[in-house]
Amino acid sequence: MKTLGAGIIKKSGRIGRLIRYGLVGSVVAALYSGFTILLVQTGLIPDPTLASAVSFAFTIPLSFLAHRAITYADAVRDGAEGRRFGIIALSTFVVSTGTVKLVDLWGEPYWIALAVIWFLVPATNYIINAVWVFKVSGLFAVKPSEALSDRNGGM
Repeated sequence: MKTLGAGIIKKSGRIGRLIRYGLVGSVVAALYSGFTILLVQTGLIPDPTLASAVSFAFTIPLSFLAHRAITYADAVRDGAEGRRFGIIALSTFVVSTGTVKLVDLWGEPYWIALAVIWFLVPATNYIINAVWVFKVSGLFAVKPSEALSDRNGGM
């Protein structure tokens, strides 16, 4: 099964990584937005900024695991990508909750902030994740199959 997945990743190339990033990111963003809306609309957390922060805390581990397993499955692990992802997540948290707070202060509906976040965060995070967090060589590089077998203990 790992061989099939490795083959798909290798054959999908540079555009494949971008597509995988978009798919994983869309699922995580939908969970984040849905959870935020649920918390606000049900009154569990009526403050959109706090609801956004709670939703972010809930979805960020899912984001890391999904991107590591799917988007950057071909990246060689160095054991520090979790810490680097955490640093990026902290800056994303500030941008996301700050955007919700600003929109709320302007008296606009919080869903406008969610829409802005859907476009603002992915573009910058893709570049930072590729270059620094998961350290693929080159912005859209795909590692050779040997890197996959080394990472999987020669399997």
